[in-house]
Amino acid sequence: MSMPSDQSGADKMAEQGSMQKFPAFEGKDLDGNTVKSDELFSGNAVTIVNFWFTTCNPCVEELAELDALNKELAEKGGSLIGVNTFTLDGDEEAISEAKDVLAKKGATYQNVYFDSDGEAGKFTTNIFAYPTTYVVDRNGNIVGEPIVGAITEKKQAETLQKLIEQTLAADMG
Repeated sequence: MSMPSDQSGADKMAEQGSMQKFPAFEGKDLDGNTVKSDELFSGNAVTIVNFWFTTCNPCVEELAELDALNKELAEKGGSLIGVNTFTLDGDEEAISEAKDVLAKKGATYQNVYFDSDGEAGKFTTNIFAYPTTYVVDRNGNIVGEPIVGAITEKKQAETLQKLIEQTLAADMG
């Protein structure tokens, strides 16, 4: 069975061993519970990090699908978190609006925020297209390229699924 050519990028990254780390953060979820990235990543075989904001239609449209994905991942030892960029620095109005949108869409997975001037905050300011989704392994490494665009689109959904499977397989050793 021949591999599709679009796999070469991921293979090259694996060969070079130049894994990019997801920037460390210590933040809170929308209910005020502390969330530390190292504990989050090390506790999951795979963690999906979805960057979104409240007034981004494609972001909001995919929330229900992301919630379903989170439930699927939970059975495989994985998890999905959201980062609503409006909520950085604990903006209370933004947090309240984000909670409303998530509730309307039935999304129950954890959403986190952190300081905008920290490592993860600076990383977030460099995201120019929304939604953008990252796949992170147990060691905090970003797997593959970020997925730009909603996972309600076939191409994005397939790419995400491939990266999840790849990360789970690597985690099993």
